[in-house]
Amino acid sequence: DGFPAEWFKAFKNKLTPHLVRTYNHSFNTTHHLPETMSQQRLGPSQPGGLSKCGAVSNGTVCRRSTLIEPERLKDFGEEELLNGDVRVLGTKVVVVGGPKIMLLEPPKTRRVSEFRIVPRPLVEYLRFEDISAAAFRIQTGIQKTPCTYSRLSKQYGMEIYLKKEHLHYTGSVKERGVLYLLTSLSKAQQRKGVIVASDCNFSMAVAYHGVELKIPVFVIMPSCCSSPRLRIYRDYGAMVISYGSTSHDSQNHARHLATENGYLYLEEDENAAYLAGLGTVGMEIYEQVPKLDAVVVPAAGQYGLLAGTAAAIKHLNSQVLVIGIEPDGFPLLLQSLKTDGPIKDLHSNPNKKLYGGKHSSNVG
Repeated sequence: DGFPAEWFKAFKNKLTPHLVRTYNHSFNTTHHLPETMSQQRLGPSQPGGLSKCGAVSNGTVCRRSTLIEPERLKDFGEEELLNGDVRVLGTKVVVVGGPKIMLLEPPKTRRVSEFRIVPRPLVEYLRFEDISAAAFRIQTGIQKTPCTYSRLSKQYGMEIYLKKEHLHYTGSVKERGVLYLLTSLSKAQQRKGVIVASDCNFSMAVAYHGVELKIPVFVIMPSCCSSPRLRIYRDYGAMVISYGSTSHDSQNHARHLATENGYLYLEEDENAAYLAGLGTVGMEIYEQVPKLDAVVVPAAGQYGLLAGTAAAIKHLNSQVLVIGIEPDGFPLLLQSLKTDGPIKDLHSNPNKKLYGGKHSSNVG
């Protein structure tokens, strides 16, 4: 059962001097020779024990990795050890000549959110509660305009009433929506100020009511704007700045100033507060006209007045007809209803000359 001397001598010739010392120190005659030379184990005599330099094993891929203390690695340098199967480079053990290990890709996992049905955001509708709140808020700043019987009634054989919204201070119904929009802003935003860049009734209302509410108002207008119009804005108390030669130039500059200085850029769009303020017209019409059958609303350019009036009237009495009137040469709303979606790319429509730059960029 002793260790054959000729085998040890043959194996000893293939080891470096360092490994020879380790081998002589670790093995004695009580060891049994393993079945193959490739399974020869270098280590302490007691199973599971550790020598000072640690356990050293010669193996190929799929066997235990070599366990060598880091301080001993520099003793070996880059010498080939044990039949050239293992090459030691610094602190990294490189296997030479072994089969390639193909790593399997991790299984594809799906996030939990992918299994959930994410509900779509609910479409926001103009509520009568919002219109009623707007009516209460603006009652001290907006007069209730009269709705009088018209002499056109005899001509057309029906009772016709006219709602005289031109009697507002700036001569436009848009004061209703603008006043409720400005009063809905936060105190911090009211201190910062608002900015507009279009010469229209909406900007007129912003300039007038903004100054009345002690809100700084900045009006950016192109150089082509007439001097009498600019004088009106200044008389209201707004700061007027002339910039660019077209409305697009002044609008881009206004957006830039709003971003840089924290102003709120206002334009006539589908803002909930603005539409709720316009809807107060419908409430007044329903109160002022007995036995109301139908309401005819202009629907050219912007459609906020039609939407707000219809929301109020239909809530109070669903049997009342609400009719929107738009030019035959520019039936934008009619096209939108037919396609059941917004109508865009209006700049390519030749009828844009009818409205210039005052028509809406899209409607839906």
